[in-house]
Amino acid sequence: MKNLMPFITLTAGLAITALLWSGLSAIEHRNARAEFIHEADKIHETITERLAAYEELLTGVKAFFMASEEVSLEEWQLYFDMLRFEEHYPGLHGIAYLKRIRSDGDLEKLMHKLRGYGMDDFAIKPEGERDEYYPVIFLEPLNESNRKAIGYDIYSNAIRRDAVEKARQSARTSITRKITLVQEGEKDVQSGLLMMIPFYNNERIGKRTAPGEMDGIIDGVIRMDDFIRASIAPVFLQNMHMQIHDHAVAEQNVLFDSMKGRNPDSLARRFHSEKVVQYYGQKWIISLEGQPAANFLPLFFGPKSKNLNLVILVTGCLLSGLGFYVTRGFQTTARLRKEKLADALSLKADKDIIRRQEASLLQFTERSEYLIVCIIDVVDSTGITRHLADRQSAEFYGAFHNIMGRVVLAHHGTIVKTMGDAILFSFQATDPPTSEQCQRAIHCCLDMIEANRELNELLNSKHLPEVNYRISVVPGSVMAASKDGVADIFGSTVNQCSKINRFAAPNGLVVSEDLQTSLGNDNGYEVKKIEQTIAAQSAEGVYRVSRSL
Repeated sequence: MKNLMPFITLTAGLAITALLWSGLSAIEHRNARAEFIHEADKIHETITERLAAYEELLTGVKAFFMASEEVSLEEWQLYFDMLRFEEHYPGLHGIAYLKRIRSDGDLEKLMHKLRGYGMDDFAIKPEGERDEYYPVIFLEPLNESNRKAIGYDIYSNAIRRDAVEKARQSARTSITRKITLVQEGEKDVQSGLLMMIPFYNNERIGKRTAPGEMDGIIDGVIRMDDFIRASIAPVFLQNMHMQIHDHAVAEQNVLFDSMKGRNPDSLARRFHSEKVVQYYGQKWIISLEGQPAANFLPLFFGPKSKNLNLVILVTGCLLSGLGFYVTRGFQTTARLRKEKLADALSLKADKDIIRRQEASLLQFTERSEYLIVCIIDVVDSTGITRHLADRQSAEFYGAFHNIMGRVVLAHHGTIVKTMGDAILFSFQATDPPTSEQCQRAIHCCLDMIEANRELNELLNSKHLPEVNYRISVVPGSVMAASKDGVADIFGSTVNQCSKINRFAAPNGLVVSEDLQTSLGNDNGYEVKKIEQTIAAQSAEGVYRVSRSL
């Protein structure tokens, strides 16, 4: 029984670890699902509130019309100059006034009035005779895209006409099904909607006794991508694939797709939510797939939950193993004491074994090689990362290492090691190096400088500070060492490369005189010697290299 104690300890420890790990995983899954549902409800609520806010804004514009017998172009422009709705209602592309025209007489009166406003080029489009017209008369903001819609008769299009009829028959707000706005150009084409609020002659001041005929429409122009991205916090869309379908789930009915132009498989598909909602007589199907943003329980959501589960699993296994060896150690100690083997000779033998093990761990192989050595070093890395959290620092250096490492590998270079804010890399070369070998190293370094823009765009997207760096290149003989399969280089060439690095301009490149000589002339580079470099420290010169303009 005593001989089984270590195995009993190991088994019990692993069983407890498995229970803790599975229990925490179940808790994490349950809480993550609850948070996902909460965030989905929040998204639905936000869309409803934003559409209601648009309706309230359009109702205010309608009230402005009702308070006057006739609204002139000057009054319209003055009203919207004061309203400045673009600042307070992002995602709303425009607000329009549409006039109902039922006869040639109505059209002639309208044209006479618009000519008085200086709108001599106004024309109803598309051309053609129809029983009724609902052309766009006024539209704000009157930018380049919205100018395309002036004069457009929405009654000429079946989808828009259906929404007009719903608004007229119900005397309430209606929205269209999915349309392509007249304002759209060739780039960034989005699905569109029109929100319509009808008003009638007898609602105007001074016309209360007139028949209740529909006079016109106050129209809100909505581009769906702009509307959703202005309404929903970006952190939700970073973790979820959100789609909105109009009327039925079909490719031609997609109103919004958060992964448009991207691969949906790049997001985790942990949970799914689909809800059918009615907005102003139209049915939308809102589907969400992914995982919660997890702002308030960081230990139980997202990557951190996996880390916590992994820590518990690894720690439990280590403690179980430790318990196994401690228990077995006690038994071994007891047996050794009984057998009286713990004497000075055995202790000396144990020490000799330990010394031999330590000596074997320190063995490594070394050899001499001729390489083109390169160093890229971040400018003022301490100042940049001083105010960053550990996670942000990891993301900062991870972005730097990934993009710069990709450039090195693309040019068949070798990354020797990364040192936080610096990368040591090299290229194989002969002694002395050929012009082609030097050009390959120089071309790689210049491509790293050109990658600065891509790197900073990535850092900006993560709300991290931008970065500048210096690059230096020196050819020469180095000592190459390896231990347990990990290689390193050192020697005077590496020291010289590190020493001249500070003479490079931010996002600039410097090379030693040996490399400049081997590079040759007429190679497409602009090479300029630095006069005030390290004359007191080295007889060799330092040169700045850039691509010829």
